[in-house]
Amino acid sequence: MGLRLWGAALVSACAVGLSVVSAGGAVAAPSDVGAMYRDSTVINGAPTFGAISGIDRTDNGSYALISTDVGRLGPARVYTANLAFRSDIGFLGNGTINGGGPILGPFQIPPLPGQAQFEGIRRVGADYVVASGGANQFVRQIGRFGNHIRDLGLPSAYRTTAKSGLNGQRGLTGVAVGPGSRISAITAGGLKQDPRTSARLITWAGKGTSEHVYRTDGDKVAADVLSVNNTDFLVLERGKGRVTRIYWTTTRGAQSVSGAAKLSGRERAMPKKLIFSTAPLSGLTTGNMSGLGWGNWLPDRPWQNYRGRILYVVTNNAFAGPTRVHALEVHLPKG
Repeated sequence: MGLRLWGAALVSACAVGLSVVSAGGAVAAPSDVGAMYRDSTVINGAPTFGAISGIDRTDNGSYALISTDVGRLGPARVYTANLAFRSDIGFLGNGTINGGGPILGPFQIPPLPGQAQFEGIRRVGADYVVASGGANQFVRQIGRFGNHIRDLGLPSAYRTTAKSGLNGQRGLTGVAVGPGSRISAITAGGLKQDPRTSARLITWAGKGTSEHVYRTDGDKVAADVLSVNNTDFLVLERGKGRVTRIYWTTTRGAQSVSGAAKLSGRERAMPKKLIFSTAPLSGLTTGNMSGLGWGNWLPDRPWQNYRGRILYVVTNNAFAGPTRVHALEVHLPKG
């Protein structure tokens, strides 16, 4: 069993002091939304397992994981794993790897070392969608066995030049899939021509794309994004210091910046509300929190005015230690 700090990080006005940023009167999340730490475990894996940057639920207790490995221990790859969690106990031992394979590029050829730095993964139908940051950035749909299906088109502002476009480690960092297989992706921070904290959330819908500004905290970057519905998301922010934060954010009330070649920093950003911080958990070995993934819904109690769902946070150990998974309990309003 991992270290348990029951209720130690229940985020409320009393515990952390909610940060709510509004836009045009819009509120990021209902007032009773919050999260608390439940438990932690590690995932046992093969010698090449590590540097995990993304996690997503594929079935009850089954998860897909993606490695950022750019070629040190093999080609970029997806793993599948089991995580057993009981709502009344927590994790039932360590997670286990039960499969995996390389991610293929166009013409079904594995990328050469350095050609991909995968930062996020989501299930979309029977397939996956993945995002690559670093030196070669793209959003790609792949089959369940890693076969290349298609690359999603990015607006011209993202095209990398000397002074504009996707910006290295402030580039693509996570993907989300909402109802109706609606795909979104987020950048860690601004494009080269944008202010540093003006991350962009891009959504592919129909034949085009839409974009909104997600403004990160001054000492953080966006590390992953997870869909709540087609307008609301959870964003994991990490950066200087050991404190990692999770925000609920929404496109409702935010200014559209679709097709904008350059941002000024004065755009009406997506309102966001802090629902979890590692700050109160001084005894928790957090690791490099890198990816978010939903777990199972908790039993519905008629007397509760919320529904509980487990949220997993996976850590990227860069092959230097165990891959940790932290379980949080998120309270969502009923209805």
